[in-house]
Amino acid sequence: MDASLNSFHNIPVAGIQAMTTIDFPGKIAAILFTRGCPWNCRYCHNSDLRRDGETIPWERIESFLRERAGFLEGVVVSGGEPTLHPGLPALLEWLRGMGYATAIHTNGYYPAMLLHILRKGLADYVAMDIKAPPAVYDRITRIPNTCIEVSRSISIILTSGVEHEFRTTWHPAVLSETELLDTVRTASRIGVKRYYLQRFQSLGVEDQELAESSEQFALPPAVVEEARRLFTSFDVR
Repeated sequence: MDASLNSFHNIPVAGIQAMTTIDFPGKIAAILFTRGCPWNCRYCHNSDLRRDGETIPWERIESFLRERAGFLEGVVVSGGEPTLHPGLPALLEWLRGMGYATAIHTNGYYPAMLLHILRKGLADYVAMDIKAPPAVYDRITRIPNTCIEVSRSISIILTSGVEHEFRTTWHPAVLSETELLDTVRTASRIGVKRYYLQRFQSLGVEDQELAESSEQFALPPAVVEEARRLFTSFDVR
């Protein structure tokens, strides 16, 4: 596969986070945020990335990464939804050619792309959202039949041999406590070992009802306790 700049220069990158120690465990990493996502989750804190908009020139991205070579150890490609872009494998190959370990954050809606990336050994780490139990998945994404592709992606990740995590974001207006507990138990039942529950963050959320929530929603203690019992590695973010 051609890993030259021209093979992925049409991937729209809207932002760069200069450093993270959370999003790529064990690595000091930067994050590239790509535009585009087919879903419309109410609590999305990167909702502006669903649309077209300003992007960062690839020359600037390359300069940023070369300047930080030797300090940064990895690059996370997030979004938006990065796996919708055909040039993603070439981008990951290019990043690895620069000496960086690579990670992707995904909603799991494009299992064929995910399978290609993992089979080619282009990602060292994968983080995937599990939004809800299967029966209510479409209510969260507001797109029909999303759970079918998501289930395929979960299976691909679990059998890939690549380090990974799964995580669920919770807001009581979006997912009930009972549904959250069902999500946790479903994740454990299908073989997830590393799992995180994530607190809702209002910054960047376009849904006014949620964005204007003044109350800080503590994750339900009973669900947290159950998750600690079920998963080998678990934490709250």
